[in-house]
Amino acid sequence: MTEATAESIAADAKQPHRLERKWTFCLYDQIFKPSKFPANADFHLFKTGIEPKWEDPECAYGGKWTVTSSSKANLDKMWLESLMALIGEQFDEVDEVCGVVASVRQRGDKLSLWTRTASNEATQFTAVEQMSIGRKWKEIIDVTDKISYSFHDDAKKERSAKGRYNV
Repeated sequence: MTEATAESIAADAKQPHRLERKWTFCLYDQIFKPSKFPANADFHLFKTGIEPKWEDPECAYGGKWTVTSSSKANLDKMWLESLMALIGEQFDEVDEVCGVVASVRQRGDKLSLWTRTASNEATQFTAVEQMSIGRKWKEIIDVTDKISYSFHDDAKKERSAKGRYNV
């Protein structure tokens, strides 16, 4: 090995994130952006084995945190931040989070974080823990407006169910 080659290898070793940055950019570039979908489209990422349906046993007793997006660019940003948080398991209650849904609508796009248990005394999962998930997600997606949580059971009964919790 020549001295020039050794110096080149040493210089490369001092830049440990060079390859990671390149791959991160490639990954980011390949993520579908909800803003590119037509109106009335839903786009989702859920844990393996969980379907984005109220009827799925993993979601049946849960609910969702919902935020309305102020712009298409903001929807894409919140979507990406939510994906990274789910993949990186950023929530303390990681087993409670089922997935995220982007809903593209003409009247306003929405993003919803679905959870397994709305509140259940039998499992000791409380409103305080659910509020913790909401606060964490609000921090992750960087919104200042209130976000609300609705139970899937309420939404099944009436189309425009009111939020039970707000953060």
